[in-house]
Amino acid sequence: MIKILGSYGNRVANGGTTSFLLDEEIAIDAGSLAKLGKDVVKLNHIFISHSHFDHIADLPFVIDTLFSDRKETLKIYGLKETLNQFNNIFNNKIWPDFRNIKLLNNKPSIEFIEIQTNQTIKLKDFTIKFIYANHTVNTVGFKITKNNKNIIISSDTYLNDKLIKEINKSDILFLECSFPSYLENLAKTAKHLTPNLIKSFINRITTKNIFFYHFKYEYKDEIIKELFEKNIISNINQILEDDETISFEKSNIIYKKNNYSEAFYKLAKIGVELSTEQNIDYLLEDILSIAREFTNADAGSVYFKNNNKLYFKIIQNDTLNIFMGGRHESIKWNPLNLEDKHMVAVLSAVNQQIFNIEDVYLDKQFDFSGTKKFDASTKYSSKSMLVIPLINHKKETIGVLQLINKKRGDIIIPFNKEDEKITMSLASQAAVSITKNSLIMQLENFIESFIKIIAKAVDEKSKYTGNHIQKVAVLAELFSEEINKDTKYFKDVKYDENMLKQIKIAALLHDIGKITTDPRIMDKATKLESDIDRIDIIAERIEIIKRDMLLKGINDFKELLDDFEFLKGVNKGGEFFSDEKIERIDNIANKYKYLLGNKEVSLIRDDEAEMLKIRKGTLSEKERLHIERHALMTLEMLSALPFPNEYKDVTHIASNHHEKLNCKGYPRGLRQKDLTLEDRMLAICDIFEALTSSDRPYKTPKKLSEVFRIMEFMVKDNEIDEKLFEFFKEKKIWKKYEKNLLDFQVDVV
Repeated sequence: MIKILGSYGNRVANGGTTSFLLDEEIAIDAGSLAKLGKDVVKLNHIFISHSHFDHIADLPFVIDTLFSDRKETLKIYGLKETLNQFNNIFNNKIWPDFRNIKLLNNKPSIEFIEIQTNQTIKLKDFTIKFIYANHTVNTVGFKITKNNKNIIISSDTYLNDKLIKEINKSDILFLECSFPSYLENLAKTAKHLTPNLIKSFINRITTKNIFFYHFKYEYKDEIIKELFEKNIISNINQILEDDETISFEKSNIIYKKNNYSEAFYKLAKIGVELSTEQNIDYLLEDILSIAREFTNADAGSVYFKNNNKLYFKIIQNDTLNIFMGGRHESIKWNPLNLEDKHMVAVLSAVNQQIFNIEDVYLDKQFDFSGTKKFDASTKYSSKSMLVIPLINHKKETIGVLQLINKKRGDIIIPFNKEDEKITMSLASQAAVSITKNSLIMQLENFIESFIKIIAKAVDEKSKYTGNHIQKVAVLAELFSEEINKDTKYFKDVKYDENMLKQIKIAALLHDIGKITTDPRIMDKATKLESDIDRIDIIAERIEIIKRDMLLKGINDFKELLDDFEFLKGVNKGGEFFSDEKIERIDNIANKYKYLLGNKEVSLIRDDEAEMLKIRKGTLSEKERLHIERHALMTLEMLSALPFPNEYKDVTHIASNHHEKLNCKGYPRGLRQKDLTLEDRMLAICDIFEALTSSDRPYKTPKKLSEVFRIMEFMVKDNEIDEKLFEFFKEKKIWKKYEKNLLDFQVDVV
């Protein structure tokens, strides 16, 4: 038997410092030996792990207490460095030097015995081995063997591979854990363990029976909560407490605990479990299950408050094997109106009051007709009931927890005050978790709605590209879902719900930078378009030239009108523009002139000629750079937003949709290795939508065969990802997008 006299790393009113009693004669460490009272005189052997005060504090009093009754020399075992420190105590100044004082029978009163690491000593039925501990001073732990069963006492130690080897040859481990993890720097300096440090090596320990001690008392609750959270312990019995005992038996190891309440620690663990569940209905189901487990209730229900009513959300009944709501079938029962205060759940919600009813059939305060009707139809017998309001941090009632029929064996008994306290504590945690989840859902809905509004605002800014962002988002959603289902091309890629949401959000935000783009440039349908299309001004100038020609007696306007038709055609823009056309524009500029006041001017001004010579599309180089700047603005705007961690990928996916694998994209000219699969996917969606769009004034919508041909050239030029593009075609992602295409465009089978 080992008795824990002191289990803490510091001394407080409720706990003693480290000390273990193997039997009445043998002790490990001397932090709390004085509590033995008169029995301290029976001690003959004390093994000291190291010289720190919490492990030797009571040693001077052991030899001093009932000195006249002591018959045997008190033998104190320790490393040389440890024993040397006792010279500072037993020096006739701090304490009498008992080494020079004889017992009444003339035996020495104390004797210091030097030990070595890895040395073994046998005493009575015990074999004690001194094992290495990694501490700030030379320190040993202990391996204690009796009846072929081993207990390891780690002593004060930091990370220690030598200790782990010894542990894995033992049956029971007493392991120190002095500080919570947020004080890890302090623990490292003081060479102690924290839950984080223990988590880092616990999987290397094969010993199943692990007990923890040496807590700094003021951090005890935090440390124990962490040990539960990190799944290092699953039972409060794994925490050593003062005055507990652990016994050696030949057949097995038996440990006996004192009557320490574990409710607080179990509630702490439940708090962690509740905080991890995101689905509110599942959370309510878990709350009821846990409450029933705590109180041993046979049945129960949870109501959820919405507006002025209480809705049935969860129903559980072990006897009837009824489980509804949450992960089971939904409940169609009528809600309770909060005006019906004769109903116990309603009054509990309205008054935020607990009701503990011994027998619902004898109660005269409330209307239990619904309960009795249920009993009659199911042959159930409702009796004891505990009704608890769920109150959030704002002191608002969000629901009601109702427990039915507390059981002791087959007998139904009333719920007690302890049930009320425990359930109220649980209800408080549950209400906070539910409110938190509800707020998170509301915030996420707000963010998504806001993003959609922003996307719509960007789309609406242009009268021509009004649905571009929405359609790219549709494509991105189709694309990512296909990748998620794929078992050939992307079998190692699995998107969770959060990543799918990020891709969709990135698609909705990919053109947010266009908020800063001049709409006159963004909507530019012709090369000469500004506030107006300046081709109309050229048409007026044609009339002036015609008038001048008539005054000169010339009435053949065919060449002039042919040239004007050419200019109108050139003004519309296109994919390619030849040198011959550029030469003809210069010829027209030189050919037709008229007087404006006293100055001769050309039919086409210099700036107009330059705009008409644009080789592709309708934008000049300056205008094109202005348009392209939207990608940089998207990057800058999204980078400035404090996205939560679950949306951390949105910025790079959204802002990289114009980057190319050949480093010739914009805004940053990223390299191929810098572009994620999601970046490349959104780029393909953006290009496909732009090429198939039927609402662009500067180009006609292309057939799918043309689109694929253009995109195949882009693959060859290493602009877009070949694997993704082939996947896009093979999986016919465009097929699910057909409703956004005109009939004539779909020419691919």
